[in-house]
Amino acid sequence: MENTALRLEASKSFDVSVGELYKAWNTPEALKEWWQPSGSKLKSVELDVKEGGTFKYEFEGKDGETSVVITGEYQEVKENEKLAYSWNWNIPNSEVKEAEHELTVIFVAKGEGSEIKVTQENFENEESINPHQEGWDKALNDLHSYLSK
Repeated sequence: MENTALRLEASKSFDVSVGELYKAWNTPEALKEWWQPSGSKLKSVELDVKEGGTFKYEFEGKDGETSVVITGEYQEVKENEKLAYSWNWNIPNSEVKEAEHELTVIFVAKGEGSEIKVTQENFENEESINPHQEGWDKALNDLHSYLSK
């Protein structure tokens, strides 16, 4: 993982095809299995994976309340290759300010395996990058565990 300016970059290799990796990133059932930021459970997923389409992820905290809502709109969709979209982070009932980011996810075929490269941009300051850096590291490790089953 690497920090450059107000951008975060994360990547990870997988022993599955790029198609399987792309599907795990874009299928509600799969997302609910592996993506659990900050110990939250993904309880609701709405995806319209096409240019101009929107998405909404709603997470539930340990207390059963909504802990995080992430919404956005796809600007670029190339199946099994690239997704570029807005990434709007909202934590209800929190002092944490809403954040609007740009996310680019590149899917790369590597022989019989694959690699994912995530770039998150538009951070307000260096301090705001750290929690996201830790979050992407955990998410990609959890995705790797899910795809290794």
